[in-house]
Amino acid sequence: MIVRIIFLFFCALGMLNATAQAQLFLEQAKVSLDVSGGDHRNGSLLIHNTSSASVNIRVYWEDFKYKPPYDGTKEFLPAGTMPGSASQWVAFSPQTFSIPAFGQQNIDYTVSIPSEIQEGHYGVLFFESSNQAVEGKEVVSIVERLGCLFFIEPSNKVKKAVIQDIGLKANSITVNFVNHGNVILIPHTTYYIMQEGGTVNLRGEAKKLYVPPGITASLEILLKEKLKQGHYTLVLNSDLEEGDVLVKEIGLAVDDSGQLTIVNSQD
Repeated sequence: MIVRIIFLFFCALGMLNATAQAQLFLEQAKVSLDVSGGDHRNGSLLIHNTSSASVNIRVYWEDFKYKPPYDGTKEFLPAGTMPGSASQWVAFSPQTFSIPAFGQQNIDYTVSIPSEIQEGHYGVLFFESSNQAVEGKEVVSIVERLGCLFFIEPSNKVKKAVIQDIGLKANSITVNFVNHGNVILIPHTTYYIMQEGGTVNLRGEAKKLYVPPGITASLEILLKEKLKQGHYTLVLNSDLEEGDVLVKEIGLAVDDSGQLTIVNSQD
């Protein structure tokens, strides 16, 4: 008899689908905590079994990191692998359990911060189930995994970034977003191009970035329409969440041949 394995993997901000139907639903995809040294925080996560059969669950921690091009793609690693791992700070219970058909289960967690915290610490709590089904002559093993991301950051976190290295490509302007702070930044950047006299010619938004401390990520501003001859200002507004915003102004010029050039840029 042929055995076929189907993996269903669901995690905050990213999802991999398979042909089988998911059985589990996790109400919370991300836990964000602003903490100080010595803090203790308690909470719980609620997971549902949406199927008509009982499901056995295993709960475990893994580290993760955002990968280039920093569009939200993650690499998962064993607990304690990453320098900013929160694996030693988070305790959770139960670690194995069974959920009856159409039932639910609370998983309690405690976050214990050491005497000092100087940067963001991160990880993901995974909930994994496996079961088998027979399809014709095949035994199908279905492994389903859901994850809740943990963002544990100092209450006096430093959100510091710059937009630099302005460049031109065909029908677009490129910039680099550099994270000089001590926590992951998730900028959502909108932009508009304003002609001399205040007329706004183009508006849009760039892709969302997920930028760890010390990392540079590239951002591309698409010019959906060709600009006429004249002088313009490109204004970038990067929302860094929690009320923090990074604004960058870039001077542009288009000559009588239609050639676009960078005139200047201001923070």
